[in-house]
Amino acid sequence: MIVRKKICSFCGDLVVLWKANPKACKDCWAKHKGSYVAPSKPSKKIKSISNNRLKDLSEYRYVRDNYLGEHKVCENPNCSNPSEDLHHAKGRVGGLLTDVRYFKALCRKCHRWVEENPTDAKSMGLSFSRLDID
Repeated sequence: MIVRKKICSFCGDLVVLWKANPKACKDCWAKHKGSYVAPSKPSKKIKSISNNRLKDLSEYRYVRDNYLGEHKVCENPNCSNPSEDLHHAKGRVGGLLTDVRYFKALCRKCHRWVEENPTDAKSMGLSFSRLDID
């Protein structure tokens, strides 16, 4: 006689399943026989990022790398450090993600300053309101 071991859906052990219930071992069947509920199917894993967003990001990386390659110095008028970050002066929503008109190549220190001081950054032309119409 060939005995096949399977995984018990209650305890998760590799055992010979109980003949009265082919999903549970003898011990688990004895514990749960009055309240047996079939194990639920594993739910589908939700993708962390959509295919459209992946496409947008691959285009963005290409545009970003070209822009940073052309603008090697921080665009803050008071700074001459090498640029490291790309600031989206009008945000990253929708088509603004790849709109080069609103890109600013900044060093890390200036980028942090722009994010922490939006009013001053707007007065210097390093940031714009999304509500302004072009």
